[in-house]
Amino acid sequence: MTRRKALINTAWKFAYEDPPGAVAEDFDDSDFYDVGLPHSFGIPYFMQTGFYVGRGVYRRVLEVRPEDLGKYLALEFQGVFQDAEVYVNGRQVGRHLGGYTAFAIDISTAVRAGANQLAVRVSNEWNPRLAPRAGEHTFNGGIYRDVSLIVTERTRIAWYGTFVTTRRLVGGDAVIEVATELVNDSGVHFDGDLTAEIRLAGESILWLRQPVSLPAGATRTCRQELTLPQARLWHPDTPHLYTLEQRLGLDQAVTTFGVRTVEFTSDKGFFLNGEHLPIHGANVHQDRAGWSDAATHSGIRRDVTLIRESGMNLIRGSHYPHHEEFAAECDRQGVLFWSELCFWGIGGENAEGFWIASAYPPNEADRAEFEDSCLRAMAEMIRVNRNHPSVIAWSTGNEVFFTDDEVIPQAKQLTQRLVDLVHELDPTRPAAVGGAQRRGFDELGDLAGYNGDGASLFLKPPWPSIVSEYGSVIEDRPGTYGPLYGHGVETDYAWRSGIVLWCGFHHGSIVPDMGRMGFIDYFRLPLRAWHWYRHEMRGIEPPPWPLPGTAAALRLSADRMTIATDGTDDTLITVTLVDASGQVVADDRAVRIEVVAGGGIFPTGTSITLSADNRGLLDGVGAIEFRSYFAGPNTLRADADGLEATELTIEAVGGEDWHGQPRRLPAGPPSLSFMPSAESPRLLSAKRPVFSSSSPADRPAHLVTDYSVAEGWISATNQPGAWLRIDLEGLWAVDTITVLFGEPGSVPFLLAVSADGQAFEQSATGTTRHGRMSFDLRGRLIHAVKVAFPQAPAEVIEVRVHGR
Repeated sequence: MTRRKALINTAWKFAYEDPPGAVAEDFDDSDFYDVGLPHSFGIPYFMQTGFYVGRGVYRRVLEVRPEDLGKYLALEFQGVFQDAEVYVNGRQVGRHLGGYTAFAIDISTAVRAGANQLAVRVSNEWNPRLAPRAGEHTFNGGIYRDVSLIVTERTRIAWYGTFVTTRRLVGGDAVIEVATELVNDSGVHFDGDLTAEIRLAGESILWLRQPVSLPAGATRTCRQELTLPQARLWHPDTPHLYTLEQRLGLDQAVTTFGVRTVEFTSDKGFFLNGEHLPIHGANVHQDRAGWSDAATHSGIRRDVTLIRESGMNLIRGSHYPHHEEFAAECDRQGVLFWSELCFWGIGGENAEGFWIASAYPPNEADRAEFEDSCLRAMAEMIRVNRNHPSVIAWSTGNEVFFTDDEVIPQAKQLTQRLVDLVHELDPTRPAAVGGAQRRGFDELGDLAGYNGDGASLFLKPPWPSIVSEYGSVIEDRPGTYGPLYGHGVETDYAWRSGIVLWCGFHHGSIVPDMGRMGFIDYFRLPLRAWHWYRHEMRGIEPPPWPLPGTAAALRLSADRMTIATDGTDDTLITVTLVDASGQVVADDRAVRIEVVAGGGIFPTGTSITLSADNRGLLDGVGAIEFRSYFAGPNTLRADADGLEATELTIEAVGGEDWHGQPRRLPAGPPSLSFMPSAESPRLLSAKRPVFSSSSPADRPAHLVTDYSVAEGWISATNQPGAWLRIDLEGLWAVDTITVLFGEPGSVPFLLAVSADGQAFEQSATGTTRHGRMSFDLRGRLIHAVKVAFPQAPAEVIEVRVHGR
């Protein structure tokens, strides 16, 4: 068979900004940096709130065989953030807008036999007409996922053109449908067969043949319904996977799929294969220490394994489509996956720019292109991931209610269009609406995901629901041993499909400290809360905690001793400080790891220092991912003040051998952009989560940040000690807090603030007799605000927090 798909992740040249003429074939790129893919503009990145915003250019030589001319050749990009212009031999062959979905560009007529010059111009500049317009994550640019060359026949099975669905389970059998998109862009009519063989664990199960007549220039979808006898169902406990090998003429395509059914109900929760399955999962961002968004397949495997080993059974891909390898790894490990679109918002007062904008465009001129970008990204996400049995829902976005008031109707209309598109493209999975706890977004889809206070606000809604975010506890290692419950998830309701922790891993954020909410840190080392969940759900006792002490030695280890050099592989290097008896001690002295022989690299180059300053070494343990684009042994040496150095050898295999060839490694981005400082204080509390000691159903606590002055929160009882708490979802420099009370009279209250959302300090006291009270905080760093009534409760109409 002639179809070939080859990774081209190695031997790229890269420059920041947009050097004049850099996409031309004869451009001199000798002063460009030497990089491998996946690559991020931000490398090395360690959770700074600022990141490089601008442009970059990638160049590489591509060899084409003479016998491949005249065939279909395409470049497949699994993800480029977020505006990519692709050139071959100085000629633009395509452009893709959208930072999180895969795309393929036909280069058949642009290449020649032998050497061809590829160039990709990339921009991560904020675009008001491109999703996402807003979010709290960081938006580092780059070709941060795999690139491959595809070579096959002009008459072929389309790119990701096969869709296998489970129609129904009948006894022990499964009725499935195979829909295959066929393309004939040759000049000749095709008459032949579409054949298919289904295998399970290497054993042939079924063989099919369907005659095909395909005119020149035509595209057609063939559908085949068949019965799999005694089907082996995909389930987290038994993640059985089938392979479908299809042939059309000389072309061949292989599709991995699973047999299973999913159902979310409003009264009994979630069902997999007709059996009830409670969901407990975690939200996961894709970035990691040093390497930013540029994750390898091994890194993805590590992430899925850490969530699964905690005892959880679902990952929510927050808040954008992830690498297809993520769903594939969830398939293999038996982890459910919630796949989400990059239509989302950020709390507080909106601006226009730097991802702190209204989730939906307030400017009419931007709306049509923005809506097209969302619909296109949804279609691309579904096409690439639709055969993965782990995917149980397509989410239209996250917290889109963070949209300017005047365009909320348009934001809801777009959400409905996205729901309808899911129904059209994949009727076997529900269209979810993530972060739907405000403004009626929860009623638009098949499944409502409630974040934060939504868990306590929406008890037994009339549609299927899940708590898509709970927790939000800011901690570094070692952290607190215990659950991260809260937000109303402590009670196990039969009607609720499940709960999903915010969040799995520390991640980069434009909001100070908002990224430090994982139960696994940025370096992929678990906090003590992770061990609590693992003990609670799997019965595994936590390890002995390191005690304060003085280290006597260093230990260096790796989770994989051999790695591939094609950009899909890495190893997690771990360093521990131990005492004379070999026990890990909480000695946080800095450790430097250096590549003393070999061509491998850390995100910082040929050496890295792990310390408490970069949170890379805490509680006596540090870690970092290490990769190589050259074959051969890599000797790593770790040393720290007062301790004898130790070494470790990692073998890199495949590709070009390392013999000390010269290379120019980037030191990092030339500049960083930060969230712009407002000339006047920004309203930080708008539509933020609010929690209370109690409230009647018609007077919930969230009224105090929704700013309807008609009525506000009241306690459900008149008992002393009533309170409400506003979560600012990050650490902000607060200038003023204003509280508007509704009841006349003179009821004592106290105002308390917290820097971590947990421990509160009293800031002011007073009575409600003035109706409105303002307090000057003078830039104090605050994460949450609490208003409490020690004697008797009073109505609170609004709480307004302003700051930067």
